[in-house]
Amino acid sequence: MRLSRRRPTQPDEPAQVIRVAPAVAYDGDLYHLPDWTARRDAERELGRRHAADGQIDTLTLQTGSVPRFHELEDERLGELARIEDLTERELRQARAALEGQKIRLAESQRAFAAARAALDDTRPRVAELEQPSRRPGDGRPSSIAISGSRWPVVRRWLPAALLLLLLVIVEVPILYQVILDWGDSVAMTALLAAGAALIMLVAPHMYGRAFRSWQEHGGSAKGRWLLIGVALVWLGFIVAVAVLRRDALVRPLVVDGEEIGPTAEGAGTLPTMVLLLALLIATALIAADLGRRMHKPNDRTLRELRAKLDAESRAFATAQGVYQQDAGYAESIAQYVESVDRRLAGRTRQLDRGFDSLATAYLGGVVEGLRDPEAASWAERIVARRRAAPGR
Repeated sequence: MRLSRRRPTQPDEPAQVIRVAPAVAYDGDLYHLPDWTARRDAERELGRRHAADGQIDTLTLQTGSVPRFHELEDERLGELARIEDLTERELRQARAALEGQKIRLAESQRAFAAARAALDDTRPRVAELEQPSRRPGDGRPSSIAISGSRWPVVRRWLPAALLLLLLVIVEVPILYQVILDWGDSVAMTALLAAGAALIMLVAPHMYGRAFRSWQEHGGSAKGRWLLIGVALVWLGFIVAVAVLRRDALVRPLVVDGEEIGPTAEGAGTLPTMVLLLALLIATALIAADLGRRMHKPNDRTLRELRAKLDAESRAFATAQGVYQQDAGYAESIAQYVESVDRRLAGRTRQLDRGFDSLATAYLGGVVEGLRDPEAASWAERIVARRRAAPGR
């Protein structure tokens, strides 16, 4: 597949793809030309040796017949046949590699398309959630969650958390006095009082969180009735606790075995009960409202979608890189297949020039071995005649 050249992909344009060159282009060469430098040195040395041994002399050069040339020509023809055979094998292997690369390219293209589809699906959802909430139930997160800053979260919820802690601290001594006769020791009474205080405040707080979840998600009527039922049950508990507190206030106190007047002496039972109910209901409402305000499910949804978007962006970038590399590698194989004729012609030219340089090096060695100026003259004529011959 050929991909058009475009500018680099931007984060807001996931559909754009550019072709990149593969890290390692396809190389299916089976044939490699001889090391001409080493061969020329060997031919020059061979020419010197033949001249020293008398196998060739100036008279032979005058006739223009150099036996070594026939051997080099036979070697050149053999090498040419080897070039043609290996080039044909290279072509077959390259075509097979191209078919295999097309399969890998199709797989990476599918993976890239799937990653792009997932990213395209998540991105608008994140963009839709990155609008601050205006009212409960609008399905949008808070501005603090959108900004992602930590300090506004601390600044907004720290007073509420301190207020909740203050309520717990105030409730502990009150409940300690109420359940003074229930514990076997002071420590046990204190633990019972602390546990009761946490339940009296944490339970409404969690109720407020559940109410906010129902409010944001548009719960069913069954969920609404369940919330109402839980609120009524909790109201019953509040009444029970108020009765215990009233009894603790209005009953006489016993100090060192002597009965003294009640703590709320002079206060009527009904006004005391109303005051206690008001205080307990107000405390529960404060804790519930803090839970409702502090817990916004859409904030968590935004965080999860942002994390999902980051993961999908990384997966998309990886799939895009693999797809680009596979496309570039497939194109390099296709170019290798298309250049088979040029490669064969180029190798043939290099082979001809190489063997011509070997013949010239051999003559140079012969001249050096003969040390005859006339031999050098005849060698130059042989070289000029070879280069002027057709096909050279």
